Amino acid sequence: MLQWNYYQPTELEKRITVLYRSIGIETVDDLQEDLIAARLGIKLRYEDAPSFSFEKGNFRCIVIDKNLSRDDKRKHFFHELGHLFRGHSGDQANFPDLFKDLLEEQAEQFAKYAMMPHYMIQSLPMPEYERYYVYMIASEFNVSLELAKERWEQIKRRISAGRWEEECIYRERNRYRKASPDNWCDDAKEVFRIAIERKMQKGQGVIIR
Repeated sequence: MLQWNYYQPTELEKRITVLYRSIGIETVDDLQEDLIAARLGIKLRYEDAPSFSFEKGNFRCIVIDKNLSRDDKRKHFFHELGHLFRGHSGDQANFPDLFKDLLEEQAEQFAKYAMMPHYMIQSLPMPEYERYYVYMIASEFNVSLELAKERWEQIKRRISAGRWEEECIYRERNRYRKASPDNWCDDAKEVFRIAIERKMQKGQGVIIR
């Protein structure tokens, strides 16, 4: 069983969650391109042209290549939504290649989280065998098995990292915690008592911190 309490969402995931919940996107059934675009005030069109997004003032538009497969149309929508969400405006044709690559990578990262939000994956019923989880994610979120597996492995890594971090903190706290005499064995208590008596006999004070 997944220990979701160890999962630590990234800042981008947190922002996507806030965005979705601000427009009432709460369940897998709400993850519809037309619905999301309408609630965000984005004009969505399907044309015989390469996919792109455009923003000028209060006008925002996403154009999706109508010749793509259903899965690719969905991926392109969330990718272009990522460009708008992250404020990637301007004619990228004139940007340096390294900068364009960075913008594309950021949009892809957004798309992955936006297509499969962690709080929606968390709400899915746990299948009998963990290996079936990837198929469930792919089916519920209408994504490829490859993309579902990538997201699933990412989630497991985050949970493992969160658990490891908590264990490290716990060990460090115990390592430097001062020992309490109440936890000592009887022999240790007797030795300590004798040492105190000897110091008192010599007229030395005893300070216990």
